[in-house]
Amino acid sequence: MNIFRFIIRQGRIFTLIVIVLPIIAGTYAYQSLPKEGEPEIAVPHAIVVTAYPGASPSEIESLVTNPLEEALSDLKNVEEMRSSSAESVSVIVIDFVVDADLELSLQRVREKVTDAQKELPEDAEDSTVSEISFSDIPIMLISVVGDMDPVLLKRLAENVADELALIPEVLATDVAGGRTREIQIYLDPYRLNQFGLTVLDVYSAIKQSDINIPGGMINDPERRFLLRTLTEIKKVVDYERVPLIRQGDRVVFLGDVGIVKDGHQEDISYSRVDGESSVSIGVKKRTGANSLQTSAKVRAAIETMQDGFPAGVRMVVTADQAKYIQQGFDTMNNSAVTGLIIVIIVLYFAMGFRNSIITSLSIPLSLLITFILLKVFGQTNNNMVRFSLVLCIGLLVDNAIIVVENVYHHYQLGKERLAAVIDGVSEIAAPVVSATLTTMAAFLPILLMTGTTGEYMGFLPKTVTIALSASLIVSLVANPLLLSRFMKRSVKDGRIVQPEEDLAFFKKIYARMVSWALNHRLVIVVLTLLSMSGAISLVGLNVVKVEMFPDIDFDYIYIPIETPTGTDVELTNRIARQVENIVAEMVPEANQVVATVGYRGQSAYELSFGQGTVSHFAEITVELLDGKEFARASHQEIQQRIRRRLDKIPGAAIRFRPLSWGPPTFAPIVVKIIGPEIAMLREISAEIKARLSRIKGAVDVKDDFSNAPPELRVRVDREKAASLGIPLDIVAMTLRGATAGLDIREFQDEMDVSKKYDVRVRFSPESRTTARMLENIKVRSDTGMLVPLANIAGFSQGPGIGKIGHVDRRRVVRVSARNEGRPAVEISKELIGQLSTYELPQGYAIDYSGEHQETEESFASLKLAYLIAFILIFALLVTQFNSYFQPLAIMTALPLSIVGAMIGLVATGNNFSIMSFVGLVGLTGIVVNDSIVLVDCINNKRKEDLNIFEAVVAAGQQRLRPILSTTLSTIGGIITLTITDKLWEGLGVVIIFGIGFATVLTLVVVPVMYSLFEGLGYYVTSAFRGPRFQSMPQGTSFFLSRRRSAIFWIALITLAQIAAFAAGGYLLAPEVIQRVSAAHFQAPNLIKVMIEVVVFVLALGLQGVGVLLALMLPTWAGLFFLMGRRTAEGHYADITDRGITLTSPVESLFLPIESIERVRYSRLTRRLTIRAGGRRVKLHGVVAAKRKPQKVPLRTWLATPPPSRAELRKGMHDLKAALESLIHGRP
Repeated sequence: MNIFRFIIRQGRIFTLIVIVLPIIAGTYAYQSLPKEGEPEIAVPHAIVVTAYPGASPSEIESLVTNPLEEALSDLKNVEEMRSSSAESVSVIVIDFVVDADLELSLQRVREKVTDAQKELPEDAEDSTVSEISFSDIPIMLISVVGDMDPVLLKRLAENVADELALIPEVLATDVAGGRTREIQIYLDPYRLNQFGLTVLDVYSAIKQSDINIPGGMINDPERRFLLRTLTEIKKVVDYERVPLIRQGDRVVFLGDVGIVKDGHQEDISYSRVDGESSVSIGVKKRTGANSLQTSAKVRAAIETMQDGFPAGVRMVVTADQAKYIQQGFDTMNNSAVTGLIIVIIVLYFAMGFRNSIITSLSIPLSLLITFILLKVFGQTNNNMVRFSLVLCIGLLVDNAIIVVENVYHHYQLGKERLAAVIDGVSEIAAPVVSATLTTMAAFLPILLMTGTTGEYMGFLPKTVTIALSASLIVSLVANPLLLSRFMKRSVKDGRIVQPEEDLAFFKKIYARMVSWALNHRLVIVVLTLLSMSGAISLVGLNVVKVEMFPDIDFDYIYIPIETPTGTDVELTNRIARQVENIVAEMVPEANQVVATVGYRGQSAYELSFGQGTVSHFAEITVELLDGKEFARASHQEIQQRIRRRLDKIPGAAIRFRPLSWGPPTFAPIVVKIIGPEIAMLREISAEIKARLSRIKGAVDVKDDFSNAPPELRVRVDREKAASLGIPLDIVAMTLRGATAGLDIREFQDEMDVSKKYDVRVRFSPESRTTARMLENIKVRSDTGMLVPLANIAGFSQGPGIGKIGHVDRRRVVRVSARNEGRPAVEISKELIGQLSTYELPQGYAIDYSGEHQETEESFASLKLAYLIAFILIFALLVTQFNSYFQPLAIMTALPLSIVGAMIGLVATGNNFSIMSFVGLVGLTGIVVNDSIVLVDCINNKRKEDLNIFEAVVAAGQQRLRPILSTTLSTIGGIITLTITDKLWEGLGVVIIFGIGFATVLTLVVVPVMYSLFEGLGYYVTSAFRGPRFQSMPQGTSFFLSRRRSAIFWIALITLAQIAAFAAGGYLLAPEVIQRVSAAHFQAPNLIKVMIEVVVFVLALGLQGVGVLLALMLPTWAGLFFLMGRRTAEGHYADITDRGITLTSPVESLFLPIESIERVRYSRLTRRLTIRAGGRRVKLHGVVAAKRKPQKVPLRTWLATPPPSRAELRKGMHDLKAALESLIHGRP
């Protein structure tokens, strides 16, 4: 039973399943799917961060990074381990292979780090191990703004964060900015020397006096008592009464040598919103939570809490992903509506309003079923899913258009409605399924992309596959059900409008175009090849530039400010205020300005990793008016506007850092220099910096040595220290205690026991203002004697190092730059060209990363995806058409789409980015859909006894309307995204121009290629089997003759074969000789030696046979060519009183006498051209003969004498005369 007949007969149950239930369940799924911004991706990286306050990069490297790297060196599944040793912090990043078990890998890293912790300095903070995930990006940033004490403002923000963390959907809240309370014990070095004390003496005395040790239990005969020793200091002021030393009758207390200050950490940072002091709170949502709902609940909570704030203090939302998530939904909805309108308009003129409505309903139905499937497979409604659905809007309706149009075609032939539905759907189902599968096959290989980008882009093929599956169900089940009840027939003047009457004018023009193309196939092929070469050369000649991701006009501009390393935070703050004032004055488009000084602020739109306080760093975040709602200047134009004013600010490097799409990278342009010695690395990096600075478009060029703080070096004389009994660790701890300070313990907050603050002892700030302070430091020997540090150490100054990098435990220095006005990939390529002749010392190497590496890796993955897509599509087509040659004709649409895509990129000024490449891969499946339906229709027409020419023209006319309709609907579905979203503009341009260009040419080029490849298929078969048509001619017959040039071809083939053997011998003989001479057999006995020799000879012989077969390719090709020419002599022209029959490998073509319009003979080409019904048939080299076509052995054919030139001329003359006589004698 026909399955579609069964579906129509059981219409009620199928209507319930594919129409009613999807509306109900799809609406629920849409509402309940978690709505979020970026998909929550677990990146296969682990980060180990270890803080060691006050340590230089060199000390961090030797004391922290090296021991940790040693412990982590034997981890499995590690692709690369790299580290950065900077001032006060060590960061180690471990890249695992893509298929590694991330949870297990992280657990092993934690175990290794825990084991290595005992090797680190005691006062280094505990290492933290974390993974990188897009879920680490806060969905909201909230600032508590007001003019109040910074410590109290931060405490207020912490209270707010604690309250927000109680919301079920909130995972965590991070507070940044403000000032953290710290109990500071400031010592006077002169008073210490006066009482004969050192900073370590004070440190030990405080530790001994501020202690809490459980006393145990006392068992009374009647009860048990808990023994408590109340020795822990509870009040800050009590620290001043801590006894340090007894001198005679006097006890020296802490208050005698210093002061105790209940203040804040010395590492000061500032945060402001529109010039007012603030503290920021980053809100992270739980996995699976709805971002829109979470944002709404957080906003409601802060409105409630704000009512209890002191006067002048308020909360401001400085960033909210929900805004852009909602815009994504608006774009999806707008695209769906646009697609509906376009489909209705396009099909209204072709099939009427009712039928166009039935077709357009496939968009919402397919989307609803897609939401159901997304819910079933546990997906979320994230940015990539929404983009994929927008991309699919036009594709969802394509299947419906093809099905509805074909059913409508049958209905217009006069069939009953049910019969038209069943016949129409049955006829078109196979090509529709094939077209859908080829589109899926084009997108699925994107899953092969590697790395973070690959995992991120993986949502695209998954969503597209689900959506296309839904559209297939709708087109083959829902649409037929609706058509069986509501389809309306077009009637004009009381009669049914025949299919050929639709678009009659355009069909007539098309028939002329395709007829001309079929008669000039060589011209079409040459033009196609030239256009392909020109399109590809656009990239090769750099007309279309290559980049990783497009420069997008986000609504945020970041202005990082860097003063010389070591600059006091107050100076950095003054410069930051100048920048804020310039922005307020010159950027009216600014909606909000947020400043962070002394630390790296949080971001709601990109992964960021804080590195504690950085006194020389500040960043101004400018939130612009929404570019999609307000007409404003782009961020590039705003940068140009204020750049001159910013460049005039002395003492700081002020740059622009616009948000960039894609995985986080260190910089767009990065050169890694790998080697052992810092001095040589410094020299090489200076040379590369100089070269990179001279390249146009490279800005902000720097390396890891740039802006490094100067070092004050203390060199201890080991012999003197040993002779005086002074351990070196005492020297180091004393120096640290005097400058960075030593932590005593965590002091519990008097008001909130859940909060704890550090108690730190160090020299007073005024005593740490010059390097001469070192002269006042004394250390205690093991005999108790105080020794001035200057007696055992020397002091010197020298250049420092900003950071020391490692890659797989080898030292690495990075030279980095940003790009401006040119793609980073282009700049990197120019630098690579310059450094190709640069000679490096032995043991040193250069590696390139940044966008160049990302682009190469991602593009390599996409090239593989494109190749696999091509193979999958070809395999599907071979399965459907049971032919190797018809799929080749269909696949010619692919290069045509590349031509259109490149023209589109040039016309719109877009670069070829990874988005464009993804569009090109997706285009692979889209553009062949129309070709599949067209070729299927041609095959059906040929089954109706039409010749290839007639079948191609008739099929093209019949499929003209659905091909144009599907093209317009696909373009209409994506045009909204292309216009409104700069990120996806390149992808949209590639698809729109690619499919537009390919569609126009598909209607012309694919029919030509179909005729060529079909002819090639029959030519191959007939070359081996002989003439396809072997019936005896009935009238005056003329057979083709191809023997005269046989000797020429044999000579040419022989020369080509000799050249191949000579080239093969020249290229391969030295290698074979070297391999034989290098062969060495050393088996323990003669038998095994003989076995080795035999195996070697066999292997060499097999390889030799393979090479010989390959080198004989000219002979194989030549023999095949001669066999084809032999078979051609079995083809003839048979003239009867009814017309002329022409046989070829493809078909036996009969031209009735009344269809022959003209016969023309060219003396130049010696060809006879017959024009009949728009078709031109060319003949040359014929002789009159009367025989039965049959296969002749090749040797016999070659040995048979060829006809003379006179005989050939006479044959052509007689053929022309017979045709003219036939034409003139017709009634």
